[in-house]
Amino acid sequence: IIKGLALEQVLTLYILPSSITGLGSNMMESSNLVVFTSEDLKSLTNSFNQKNLIGVTQFGKLYKGWIKPGLTCTQGRDVTVKIWDQKSNFSNLVSDEYFMAVKEEVQFLTQPKINGHPNLVKLIGFCCEKEVKGVVYDLNPRGTLHNLILKDDLSWTQRVNIILQFARLLEFLHAQEKPYVVLNICGSHIMLDWDCDPKLCDFGLISGGFIGDINALKKQIPMPIGYADPFFAAKGGYWQTSCDVFSFGVILLGLVSKRVLDLEKLDRPEEIPNNLVQFWAKSEYRPNCSLVDKSLREDWGYHPQDGSAITEIGMRCIEFFPMNRPTMKDVVKCLEGLLIFQRLGDTRPNKREKKYHFDYEMAA
Repeated sequence: IIKGLALEQVLTLYILPSSITGLGSNMMESSNLVVFTSEDLKSLTNSFNQKNLIGVTQFGKLYKGWIKPGLTCTQGRDVTVKIWDQKSNFSNLVSDEYFMAVKEEVQFLTQPKINGHPNLVKLIGFCCEKEVKGVVYDLNPRGTLHNLILKDDLSWTQRVNIILQFARLLEFLHAQEKPYVVLNICGSHIMLDWDCDPKLCDFGLISGGFIGDINALKKQIPMPIGYADPFFAAKGGYWQTSCDVFSFGVILLGLVSKRVLDLEKLDRPEEIPNNLVQFWAKSEYRPNCSLVDKSLREDWGYHPQDGSAITEIGMRCIEFFPMNRPTMKDVVKCLEGLLIFQRLGDTRPNKREKKYHFDYEMAA
């Protein structure tokens, strides 16, 4: 473990291969990042024990980990370890491109305007050895949204709060001077902590901001099945913020209807279309109807008016033509108008989130 290096030194010595040079001035700021070895990550995860596996992402795996007292902190703590799987069937990345994937994520999560957002994972450090590439997040994980959507222990109030928090994150990212587009939003890339706050944890296809336009390599990598914008999948062109809006709509509808596409339960690829959340939603939707699961309608805080309103928001997000979809700013405004949030008062539980809400308004 190595600590206390400037971020530029960290990226140059441990992430950037010798053939890659040139870092912006924004990388000169000091960093408390920890450089882990592959043996460190094995120690944190009990040798990547299957019992510690949280979920599978588009590019790798998520594990529960434990940092022993004195290793990076005075007290031990639970963490999340993400590993890039260099044999993944969903990735065309090879060699130096894996180095760049780690570099890009480290740079993104340490950007002054980004670092500290309550719905982005907080980076402790990384490992970028030849055989193992991974990052360590300061997050005690409850699980991925993909694995928790069907669970009965996520209440109506928790679900709509997850939806609002994640909507605010996307609004924030889209409101930057050079908007960030996440592109590979899906339930497997959103983790929940034990307060049921959502944390985006995968940035493998992100573009915009300091990263710039999506490159040719990323364009060849498919978006997660079940969340991809069908318009751009069919028509091509430049990825836009409306792609994230579509994926968000699938997340929203899945949370309120307790539905999720589980590829492991399907026998044949031909079964995928009929099991898509958006396919089901469009077949069931009628004006002013509610697609909220029956069990959630019995929860405290549920109001039929909210059920139909949030259904309408989700349906607008999954419109085929991007021009017919709302912006994330519009979505947040509609969500904040739900009766449940009016009853609960201010839905921003801490000053930090209030700060970012202010940033949304200033950036608009």
